[in-house]
Amino acid sequence: MTRGLTYPDGSLRTRRVVILGVVLLVFAMFGTLAVTLTPHVSDSDLVRTLFVIGAVFGLKFPLIALLWWLIRRNTEWPGMPVNWSADETQEILAYLEGQAADAVTRPDAAQRLAYLSGEAWNVADNLHGSAKVDALTVALRIDERAGRIRAGGADAP
Repeated sequence: MTRGLTYPDGSLRTRRVVILGVVLLVFAMFGTLAVTLTPHVSDSDLVRTLFVIGAVFGLKFPLIALLWWLIRRNTEWPGMPVNWSADETQEILAYLEGQAADAVTRPDAAQRLAYLSGEAWNVADNLHGSAKVDALTVALRIDERAGRIRAGGADAP
């Protein structure tokens, strides 16, 4: 399943996952219809039981398996260190810098910059190597802007 639903770098092939999910959802709905028709299948309890088991496991279980696979492939768990890719890290840092630049034009700039500073330091705490240096730079820039706002000076981006 992993080979068909992910790219070589591990990211999801979203279109394939959505199409497969829709198909499996339709199968699961047919499974529900099949279970409701169980009394009309046969007079034998054994045949009815096998029919229900087949309908549930054959038509509903694949959707459950897909959803479980999607949940389990999430590598970030509460209390564990985060595992951001280089692109995700750069995106987060660019977002924080952009929000900090925008915050200085707001009347509540000090509070916004304090919040963004905390977020930037949190990102820096969770990184290693050159990405940590980039995150520390962003956090220090935000702190510098916050200091200028607190001092009452104008902040130039």
